[in-house]
Amino acid sequence: MQAIQYVKRSSYLLFAVIPISLIGYFFAVNHENLFFLYEWALMLVIFGAGVFALTGALKTKGKEKWILFSILMFCVQFAVLGLFLGPFSVYPMFYVYYGATAISFGILIYTIFRVDLYRFIPVSLLIVSVLFTFYMNFLQILWGKDLS
Repeated sequence: MQAIQYVKRSSYLLFAVIPISLIGYFFAVNHENLFFLYEWALMLVIFGAGVFALTGALKTKGKEKWILFSILMFCVQFAVLGLFLGPFSVYPMFYVYYGATAISFGILIYTIFRVDLYRFIPVSLLIVSVLFTFYMNFLQILWGKDLS
């Protein structure tokens, strides 16, 4: 398979997070007992995008390798965010998230300057990463505050 096919498939899987999240919202509001389906579907989509990105990055020698590495690091960052919001809601996970985010930001910015074709992918992933980081900063500010 060509490198661009790995980029397209990884990107399509990441784009699938949006409709899956809408379905997850529907489950959370109307059918809470089915919410686990959303969680598993989201996990499979992120894992699939990461596997395609890793496989393509290891098989590719061109500039597309950096796009695949940026997709892979975004998947790692998204997975750490999901772990924090799920079973590992402990304060030290903030620092794990910030470490993954720092590595992800570095690779995303390097990729933006390195590639010419499909530059919109790392730019859009960088924007989403910044939004995730603002969200985590907000949670960290509220951590331990009694708002009642």
